[in-house]
Amino acid sequence: MRLLTSLYGLATLSLVSLPGGAALADALKQIGAPAAGGMGFQPASSPTAVDAQNLDHMLLIIISAITALVCVAMLYVIFRFNAKRNPVPAKFTHNSPLEIAWTLVPIVILVFIGSFSLPALFFQQEIPVADLTVKVTGNQWYWTYEYPDAGVHFDSNMIGNAATVDTKADPGVTPYVLDKAMEAKLVKAGYSRNDFLLAVDNPMIIPVGKTIVV
Repeated sequence: MRLLTSLYGLATLSLVSLPGGAALADALKQIGAPAAGGMGFQPASSPTAVDAQNLDHMLLIIISAITALVCVAMLYVIFRFNAKRNPVPAKFTHNSPLEIAWTLVPIVILVFIGSFSLPALFFQQEIPVADLTVKVTGNQWYWTYEYPDAGVHFDSNMIGNAATVDTKADPGVTPYVLDKAMEAKLVKAGYSRNDFLLAVDNPMIIPVGKTIVV
């Protein structure tokens, strides 16, 4: 997986641990966080992601056009060739031009799609020379990050789940419940109320403008 970091917003993760870092992090633009009513992908931060998103958009257009065409054709057949309009139905079994068309057109569409998808797929297989390598393991329900070159590894839990709630240090905090007590816990960690279900106790930190292999 190629990840060429160009989003300075990633740097906000490392700021929350600095004196006054929470306020500074809030002042920076937050990139990649979900927004109310938002649709589509998060901003692409690598050439691989750009290719994948462009391919998805192209396929969505093609699929929508095919769906619309099929629906229009079905509606036309339903209304034009129903029993009332055609009390004596035509009797034939083949239509060679139509059969050739519905064979060749899908082939052309598939070749067109392949001319874009195959280069993007091959590009994904090219592992670049990394400035930093991060090994990421998905567990239930947390992440484990390992920096092999630095010999560092740690777990990352979502703030608010049972693993991060200490009844003594966090009185009144109920796991997975966003109330005032949970909001205070988020603020204490350098996050805001809007970061609930996204904030973690140990975020992955990566440098900006470097090639990161994950």
